[in-house]
This record gives sequence, C-alpha cells and structure tokens, in this order.
Amino acid sequence: MVKDIAFLSYLAVCAATDVKYRKVFNFVTFPAIILGVGLNFFYFGTYGLKNSLIGLIAGFLVLFVFFLLGGVGPGDFKFLAGAGAITGWEPVLWGFLYGAIIAGIYSLCLIIVKKKFKETLKRIGGFFVFFLYGREAPDASLIGGGALPYAFFLAVGL
Repeated sequence: MVKDIAFLSYLAVCAATDVKYRKVFNFVTFPAIILGVGLNFFYFGTYGLKNSLIGLIAGFLVLFVFFLLGGVGPGDFKFLAGAGAITGWEPVLWGFLYGAIIAGIYSLCLIIVKKKFKETLKRIGGFFVFFLYGREAPDASLIGGGALPYAFFLAVGL
C-alpha cells in the first residue's frame, strides 16, 4: 500500500511538472529512486532489492539510448529509472512500450489536426539520413519539431 501510494504520487508529480515546465526535476527523481530501493528491500528483502536495482537499470538504459540520440531529455530517462526502482524491471518495460504507443498516437493526432503531414515526413526523413550515416541526430529545435512532455506519456503508460 505504501509503495503504491509512493508510486502514484511520483507519477502524478512528474507528469504534472513535465506538462507545466517541460522538466522532470532531480529533487523528485533521486529521492524516488532511494525510496523505491528502500521500500522494496524493506518489504521483500534481497529479492526486492535485486528486482528494484534491475528495474532502476532497465528504466535508465531504455531511455538513455534515446537521450544519446537526442530523442528525449535527461529528466525522461531519470524518471523511468525512478519508476523502475519502485516497480521493478517488468512493469517499467511494459510502461515504456505503452507510453511510446500513447505518445505516438497523440503525435499522429497533432499532425492530422495541424495538417503538418508533409512537413513531418521531411523531418523524419532527415533523422533517418543522419541515423544511416552514423552522424549525430539534429536537434529537434533546429528542424522545427515540437517537443512532447514524454514523461507524461510514460506516466500514463505505467
């Protein structure tokens, strides 16, 4: 029960700050990581500790790759690492998948509503060209793309 309340509070705070400020703050994620590891160890012993640490690493690594490619901000992968520390590896991987699907559907709706389909295809093509030739991906702000509050969508997925 305590773990569930902590987790839901963490999701709500991070989703709200990501929508309002486009940031997920370290003063929220780092205590959540410590709390998640501590609660799992307290309730489930060494099994809980191991599961929490694997969840922390899984959440971190899944989005860290996208961070290195310029696709998400630093708060997003720290947010998912905190969620993994609280829930373990399996829920965080499913949450990542569901969050990505929800964000994709939302993005597609935005493209349709704003009638930016052709423009978006050009931007996506530019990313693929950079990816195929092994160069660094262009910054989204340089090519006119709007950033999504990705931690919000991850929170919905979790």
